[in-house]
Amino acid sequence: MISRLQSVERRTLSIGSLVLAAVFFLALNVLSGQVFRGAQLDLTEGRIYTLSDGTRQILRSLKEPLTLRFFLSRELLEQSPSFKHYAKSVQELLERYAALSNANLKLEIIQPEPFSPEEDRAVGFGLQGVPLTQAGNLGYFGLAATNTTDDLGVIPFFSRARERFLEYDLSRLIQNLANPKKKKIGFNTSLPIDADPIRRYRPWQIIKQMREFFDVERVTLEDPVPDDIDVLLVIHPRDMDDTDRYYIDQYVMRGGKTMIFVDPFSEEATRGNAMQRQPPDTGSSLDKLFNAWGILFDKNKVLGDRIAAQRVSAGKDALGRPVITDYLAWMTMSGERLARNDVILGELEQINLATAGFIETEEGANLKVEPLITSSKESMVIDAEKVRKDPNPARLLKDFKSADRNFIVAARISGRLKSAFPKGPPKDETRDEIRKSRLEKGEEVAELKPHLAESAKPANLIVVADTDILADSFWVQERDFFGQKIIIPTANNGDFVINALDNLAGSSELISLRSRGVTARPFHVVEAIAREAELRYRSKEQALLEKLKEVEGKLKGLQTKETPEGKGQNVILSSEQKAAIEKFRVESIKTRQELRAVQRALRSDIDRLEARLKVINIGLIPVVVVVFAVGLGLVRRRAARRYRVAQTS
Repeated sequence: MISRLQSVERRTLSIGSLVLAAVFFLALNVLSGQVFRGAQLDLTEGRIYTLSDGTRQILRSLKEPLTLRFFLSRELLEQSPSFKHYAKSVQELLERYAALSNANLKLEIIQPEPFSPEEDRAVGFGLQGVPLTQAGNLGYFGLAATNTTDDLGVIPFFSRARERFLEYDLSRLIQNLANPKKKKIGFNTSLPIDADPIRRYRPWQIIKQMREFFDVERVTLEDPVPDDIDVLLVIHPRDMDDTDRYYIDQYVMRGGKTMIFVDPFSEEATRGNAMQRQPPDTGSSLDKLFNAWGILFDKNKVLGDRIAAQRVSAGKDALGRPVITDYLAWMTMSGERLARNDVILGELEQINLATAGFIETEEGANLKVEPLITSSKESMVIDAEKVRKDPNPARLLKDFKSADRNFIVAARISGRLKSAFPKGPPKDETRDEIRKSRLEKGEEVAELKPHLAESAKPANLIVVADTDILADSFWVQERDFFGQKIIIPTANNGDFVINALDNLAGSSELISLRSRGVTARPFHVVEAIAREAELRYRSKEQALLEKLKEVEGKLKGLQTKETPEGKGQNVILSSEQKAAIEKFRVESIKTRQELRAVQRALRSDIDRLEARLKVINIGLIPVVVVVFAVGLGLVRRRAARRYRVAQTS
């Protein structure tokens, strides 16, 4: 009787314990959801889910409330499951922004239904709807943000292609709304990029695009660079005196963001000089400043890249036939030659360059250099004189010798710099007299600020070793459309410049942001096997092509003499020659079969590895969990049995 009561009590106790455990588990989940809401632990490589210090600083510095309206259609998620994970990530990131903004960000989550007032709001804000049904239903996945003065910032649609730049896009939008005034770009150049009614110059497309996004004005350097300039753009600096260089130097020393274009040979400047019968352009540089800052650039050296070389028409040969060849000095940069992890170049496809130089840094220079555009390793250095007058693309290609290294054409450069004028401003009596005269006339003259021997804070520069990257002829085409001129971009040169200026014009916190990385984790071993397969396949293919070329050469030598009449052009092959051709055809078929066998064998290696990974992920891990659970149950059962035996004894 006593044992029966003890059994009932144990059963009741067990059930009660399970009920209490379930209640405790639910209560813990509810409590943790409230207490630890917004808390996160990022264990990913590269900390791709952790907000950067730059974003945190932007959020802390907000001085007025902003409203973020996140439009997300339920129907879009139902019909496109691939968006679910990304939409959740975007929403969580927006919630994180709001939590860190000291209540200055108000987040509204709106789920617009077809033909509803919410959809009308989305359309009114300029969000992009994607078609979901034949009935015309649209899905929305975008953001509209406003400040207290109703300035509007929009991300029309959160594209997966910009997932790694999500934090940058959001932080940039918030910063622009917090500081809605248009950024000012000041430019100084020796090239006719702007309109000149007297010389009848039309503005280049790059200056037109700049004016669509920024407040643009020319900086003559008669006075120091104005304080209200957000970015100084220096293009092809030539014929500068020390005072000009000093004003640029001090602007950089005071933390001014600067983008500099230098060039060993400006094709566009030479094209303009040809009309005036002047000698070819001899390049530009800022040697005095660069040397002090630790930057190396030789305006007498041009970069040639065999992989990126453009195909050009190089005149005619001795027989009058056109020569089409690669011109090493004209390059189309794409793929891995563009820094995909940088927000400036993340989505750009290709950039065209012409007779560009390259930049380096002095050994031991306290600079951080982040390449933006680099050459392939199949590159060489060319004497600039070989391209300045009557360049010979065919001869350059013939003389090509790879340096087996990458050269930097464009880069971000940051760090603390020393002034190129350590003893102070240069003496310039002429400028002093002009300045004095202007003051006496009551004209407004910019104030000369105290000299800085080194940068007050880390400098932010972008240096590009080419100016033809800006010229219309290298990245746009003009076409006539029923009497109207339309501009068709053929490369992303303009996008590169606008993105760079936009990035520099932002705060230092925004400049520090880079891509967050991607959540996809590639199978490196699988990719290595695939690369090996590609390499082996290409080598076999090349061997076959060489064999084909060899036989074609032999066939040309097998042509018989002309027919007795002297007019025939037919080729008569002997039986031996026909046998040789047939033998080659058999060898060709055999080689192609070998190629297919190699592909199948290497593909099977990848398939076997993928199968093993699937077995481990799908089968082995659950088996390990089950075995662990069964073992734990047996251990507990044995412990309970020992306890009961101890109680009865």
